[in-house]
Amino acid sequence: MNKHRAADSSVELSRCQLLWRDGKQVELPPCQLAPGETLGVMGPSGCGKSTWLRWLLGVQQDYVDVAGAIYFGSRRVDHLPIEERSTGMVMQDQSLFPHYSVADNLAFALRAQRLGRQQRQQVIAGQLDALGLAGYQQRLPQQLSGGEKARISLLRAVLARPQLILLDEPFNGLDAARRRQVCEWTYAFLREQRIAAIIVSHDAADLSGAQQRLQWPESGNRKDEE
Repeated sequence: MNKHRAADSSVELSRCQLLWRDGKQVELPPCQLAPGETLGVMGPSGCGKSTWLRWLLGVQQDYVDVAGAIYFGSRRVDHLPIEERSTGMVMQDQSLFPHYSVADNLAFALRAQRLGRQQRQQVIAGQLDALGLAGYQQRLPQQLSGGEKARISLLRAVLARPQLILLDEPFNGLDAARRRQVCEWTYAFLREQRIAAIIVSHDAADLSGAQQRLQWPESGNRKDEE
């Protein structure tokens, strides 16, 4: 279990302002997410959604200044380095290590829990079985379908037991039928695991299962306001 995770505490984001070096700025409203609750954020490509997600994750970005606060329960975390934030991320390309087997990819997420090898194997086997992927331990990412990659990528993020999971266009690359199926499963799985999440997409259908939704605001320009 991640020592920084408080299972029953909410995630709270203060009002947040992103200010780029070229003067573009965006202001986001405050938000609070209960365990298992998801915020769906919709906006076009290039509007700043991924920049905001990277700030939430803790990635240093020299081209933008961000003013805002992140709380996990009563604990403020936005000043902490990425490894101490108890935040996971699933990228557009699913982010599996290409030369690692499914089992090794999942074991990587369990490393902080100090489980013995047999315990790790039992956890991985049980979780894969629950996802309908029993016996997939030795498969490589290139041997998986898009839907299988999506499920294993989210499972890997969940196994680290973060307080918050960020998903950046996670259903890209899936055909329409598979996209809907994986989308529905993702929301159900996050609720079951009681992990708060933020999903960003340019497609409203991807956000249909989110309990809260936010339309990415139009950007202003600080120079125009002076």
